[in-house]
Amino acid sequence: MSPRFKYLLLFFFLPLFLYFSMYTWNWKTGYLDRLAAMVGLDVAGWVMAPGRWLQNNVDEFWSRYVYLVGVRQENEDLTQRVREMELELARVSEKAKSADRLTSLLRFSPEANWEMRGGRVIGQRLGPNAILETLLIDLGSAHGVRANDPVISPRGVVGRIAKPGMHFSSVLLLSDSTSRIPVITSDGRVPAIVQGQGPGAFLEVKFIPRNDPVAPGEILISSGQGGVFPKGIPVARVVEVTPADVSLFQKVYAEPLLALRYYEELLVLSRTDGYDPGQPMASADAVQPAANSTAGQVAPATASAKAAEKSTNATAKSTNATADTPDEPAVNASKPAASGAEPSKPARHPVRKRS
Repeated sequence: MSPRFKYLLLFFFLPLFLYFSMYTWNWKTGYLDRLAAMVGLDVAGWVMAPGRWLQNNVDEFWSRYVYLVGVRQENEDLTQRVREMELELARVSEKAKSADRLTSLLRFSPEANWEMRGGRVIGQRLGPNAILETLLIDLGSAHGVRANDPVISPRGVVGRIAKPGMHFSSVLLLSDSTSRIPVITSDGRVPAIVQGQGPGAFLEVKFIPRNDPVAPGEILISSGQGGVFPKGIPVARVVEVTPADVSLFQKVYAEPLLALRYYEELLVLSRTDGYDPGQPMASADAVQPAANSTAGQVAPATASAKAAEKSTNATAKSTNATADTPDEPAVNASKPAASGAEPSKPARHPVRKRS
């Protein structure tokens, strides 16, 4: 027997014989069918499970990779959208706050001889070295604003127009050291003058007699004297009262009713009756004629007609000199002076800073 025939018999006929033998045996007994029913499904499951797990992981990895390709761009788009929405929300919120402030301004109704104009604050602390307590608003002479026009807010006095331009004006705040406002106390109706002491300091309330009632917490309102501010606008609140020892006046300090530097919209009041507070008052101009007429009545009763004429001229000259002299010492007459001593300059109270 050749070797080639042996290989053919070994690798072809022998397996074929074994197959038919097992098939016939299984057909007669059914053992292989029962064995396959019990074991075959488990074997198939254990063989197919790793393949399915590998397939699922590969599919998931691939789907996530493809998905992440556009996630970054989508994230950037959403981030930009969120920023735009935040800006829009800020604008709407600011408009709502501005509407509330403007509504409170419109509720203010001035007196019959006054008209109001609304303006916005666009700058602060003007002047050389920014030493003046001022604001810059977007109203000027083109809008009818004049010097010394009062500037207020719904809560009280802010200051007055210091220098009007064509379209912009500077506002001198009541806290400035050159600001003085005539006021009266809300309870006792005691007249006084409120003077600023600079930034961060209390307002000084001057010329309240030692026996007049005034208490901390009392509101000071504008008295209307001087013609700059209308009567009845709140100015400040009394915070400290020191009774006088030897002086004729009490030491009183107050604070503004509002934070002067944190307002964005203000009201400017202008008179409609043509009165200009910057011009001298008629009573001041009447001092000279009154003095001359008094001198003309006294002199004729002292001598003859010819001597009376000379006496009248001399008396008129002396009266004119007296009328032309400044009356500043009279303002400080509350401070006793030694006899024969020269009148000294008015002493300044120490500036009281807010704690």
